[in-house]
Amino acid sequence: MVEPQIWSIYSLRLRNERHVVHARQKAREVSGLLGFDHQVQIRLATAVSELARNAFRYATGGAVEFLVRDGTPQVFMVVVTDSGPGIENLQQILDGQYVSKTGLGKGIVGTKRLLEHFQISTSASGTRVEAGKSMPSAAQHIDSNRIKLLLHQVASLSPADPFDEIERQNQELVKTLSELREQQEALAELNQELEDTNRGVVALYAELDQRADDLRRISDLKTSFLSNLSHEFRTPLNSISSLSQLLLSRADGELSVEQEKQVSYIQRSASELSEMVNDLLDLAKVEAGKIDVKSRFFEVQELFGALRGMLKPLLVGNSLDLIFEVNADLAPLYSDEGKISQILRNLISNAIKFTRRGYVRVTAEAAPNDLVVFRVSDTGIGISSEDQKRIFEEFVQVEGELQARVKGTGLGLPLSRRLAELLGGTLEVESSPGAGSMFTVTLPMHLGEPAALSTNQVDSGTSGATVLFIEDNRETIFVYESSMKNTNYRLIFACNLFEARTILKQETPALIVLDRLIDQIDSLHFIGELKSFGYSGPVMVVSIVDDAKAALDAGAIAFFAKPIPPFALMNAIRELIEGQASQSILLAEDDEVTRYLLAETLTKLGFRILEARNGREALRITRDQAPDAVFLDLVMPDHNGFEVLREMRNNPSTRDIPVVIHSSKGLSSAEIDLLTSAGAVIYPKEAFGSPESVDRLHQALSAAGLET
Repeated sequence: MVEPQIWSIYSLRLRNERHVVHARQKAREVSGLLGFDHQVQIRLATAVSELARNAFRYATGGAVEFLVRDGTPQVFMVVVTDSGPGIENLQQILDGQYVSKTGLGKGIVGTKRLLEHFQISTSASGTRVEAGKSMPSAAQHIDSNRIKLLLHQVASLSPADPFDEIERQNQELVKTLSELREQQEALAELNQELEDTNRGVVALYAELDQRADDLRRISDLKTSFLSNLSHEFRTPLNSISSLSQLLLSRADGELSVEQEKQVSYIQRSASELSEMVNDLLDLAKVEAGKIDVKSRFFEVQELFGALRGMLKPLLVGNSLDLIFEVNADLAPLYSDEGKISQILRNLISNAIKFTRRGYVRVTAEAAPNDLVVFRVSDTGIGISSEDQKRIFEEFVQVEGELQARVKGTGLGLPLSRRLAELLGGTLEVESSPGAGSMFTVTLPMHLGEPAALSTNQVDSGTSGATVLFIEDNRETIFVYESSMKNTNYRLIFACNLFEARTILKQETPALIVLDRLIDQIDSLHFIGELKSFGYSGPVMVVSIVDDAKAALDAGAIAFFAKPIPPFALMNAIRELIEGQASQSILLAEDDEVTRYLLAETLTKLGFRILEARNGREALRITRDQAPDAVFLDLVMPDHNGFEVLREMRNNPSTRDIPVVIHSSKGLSSAEIDLLTSAGAVIYPKEAFGSPESVDRLHQALSAAGLET
């Protein structure tokens, strides 16, 4: 495969704060030369400023480079690199869960939201961030001649004074707020006009929230309307949403309570109308044949479970039973789960709307010729034979006793039939007035050729116990691999439940580590399914959903919330496989980096690690969990190390716990005598970084009565 050509436009070293401002200025100037509009220039400049500031603040320097990557479309790229210590909690930052000591910690997340291309890699030797924006369609195509001209234009631009750049940034913010206010007023006028002149269109918008994929053969009036809508609505709505989010993220400073409320109102209004506009534009896309089918393996039971939860609110106030039935022997489907869900959701919601009492039943079963048949039947008002063809025409709504009080657009059934045809199947109806209806969707069980399994097996050089990780996040898999690379365990990774089932037919792991959310679907039910594969070993659930009770109730033997520290992962796996608890060591230390480094080393020696961030927490853990030893810092918040040691020795339940003093505090002869008389072993922090650190650590552990 030929790599796309990449042209470098400008590069800058980050040696001081002025260079951060200079990087912002150049981002705006270069993007302007490339043809980006004013709003996108501000967005790019803000993103570059955040990335450059991060590199300078946390890595004391770095570099910024502006590039253009060839392709369709061409992409303006910004690459920010540094040689710092790396980002330890990258996944936590990307998940929006991290708050730095400055109270911010949003630079990376904010940049990712501002730009459509974003990739970050980090290690102990530095961090690299690639972010970019597709070139506007009206911009001049970039080639070698165009690059030469751009390089000359960029070189001729003189650097601005930092204070001038900051003043310009403030002016941009004021201008943006003014434009936002004007667009809000225009939006209010347009909303009023739509409400006054075409209530039918408003009703159409409200019903199109869950509709996917578009219409092609449409009346001239609708085509003209969608064309005008795209030009007049979509761009300002996207701008309003992006700018509102930027303000709410406090990227350029705090907002007052009243300002936050006002911007939230603006964002909510823009978001609602934007969703409606996007639905109409998606319909036009379907008509143009520009729709992608994304096949993957999935279980019908899981699909039905998601539909049950999604549609349950529609049953409120109705005396209806929503029943889902699936043949237990139905094999996994390889098709576009989202589009099948869209079809069934349309059919079920229609059935609920036009059924006063009784039931709505949804079934799935295999059929000859490698087909699957879905049926949605109800005890509703039914459809006359002359109307059964009309209901699949766009914007057609059958007149009836319930139609007047049920909102609808007449697009659900036509879209469902087209989606079924797109997936290689059919949608038919059988019905009669007063006797209910039954819609039948027949689809192939395999749409296209299944991709090769992405199972990743890592052998550690030995034939140790096998651990199966079921995890769909590539970054988390990398963390697991790195955490376990020096162990004697054999690691196997499955990216989804289908791969896990395939592996379990061939392997019998000693332990399964299960992510609770696989492809955004709760996978706890898989624990009960494991017995069918003859697996009776332990299951450990690791999830961003911090709900230990649900995991344990489902049959898991242990639960950890993401992100799980490497030493905690190793401890848990070792204890679950070997069946006995390791000796535990409490690290009473207020410095997070010191705790992490010491915990990683002690874990490799076979110890289970507990952590305390201050003296009070250390005393509580020693009383409640009775660790086999304590590594104690002398300088901590609230209780210092001397006070902790004194209270431990005065408490009968903690009196005999070995204590290793691990501190950088310079000790006087009197303090050394005090500590040793209390039975403490002294292992200073500077010894941990010395060449003979491993030997000295073993000596300290041995002196504390711990076997290594």
